[in-house]
Amino acid sequence: MDLGLTGLGALVTGGNRGIGKAVAAALVGEGARVVLLGRDPGTLAAAVGEVGATGHVVADTTDDASVRAAVDEAAGLLGRLDAVVNCAAPRALPGQVAGLDGLDDEDLLRNVDTKVLGYLRVARAAAPYLRRRGGSIVNISGMNARATGSIAGSVRNISVVALTKNLADDLGPDGIAVTCVHPGLTLTERNEGDLDYAELASSNALRVPVGAAEVADLVTFLSSPRGRLANGAVITADGGRPGGIWA
Repeated sequence: MDLGLTGLGALVTGGNRGIGKAVAAALVGEGARVVLLGRDPGTLAAAVGEVGATGHVVADTTDDASVRAAVDEAAGLLGRLDAVVNCAAPRALPGQVAGLDGLDDEDLLRNVDTKVLGYLRVARAAAPYLRRRGGSIVNISGMNARATGSIAGSVRNISVVALTKNLADDLGPDGIAVTCVHPGLTLTERNEGDLDYAELASSNALRVPVGAAEVADLVTFLSSPRGRLANGAVITADGGRPGGIWA
């Protein structure tokens, strides 16, 4: 299937590692020109070389002025902007206690500011460029949106769902599709070789761990003109968590 991505311009936040880097590689593989956005110039430059991206821009997504400048720079590097994939999110703090006893107020606010408001800031800065030809925004959330245990994890991820539907309704008339993807436990370069993690990641209905490249395939389809019919949708990418029924 030709996804129609050849020659289109895409911005991937958090594209220097993990799922973001895998998404960037998949988009490049489909003929898109890609710019990576992140905070660390060194790892961004390395990722650009690894995936064959057009370039990178540096921004902290908690800083609106920084985001606006970086999105403008990315659009300039690409000559256009057709797709945005939001992956930039803080890692969970180690050793957190589940539930109310483990709630850290500053960590919760950090998660919301970086992931939810960060995604919103990027979408807001990109919208004027996306409106020129139509396009797509894919927000990477996570299965904690559908599970208890980590209050910060649940709040930040379910908030991304609410943000996605609001943007889908708001930007849809402009030809911009907005979708949300929930990865589960995903194999990336960070946990490669960790057998315990791989075993835990295999606790889905398929009984196999999901890799970042597989999640990236789904995200790439949703980023393409072929995937815009899914506007407003929330799609899981975890191999099927047993037990729950979601209509």
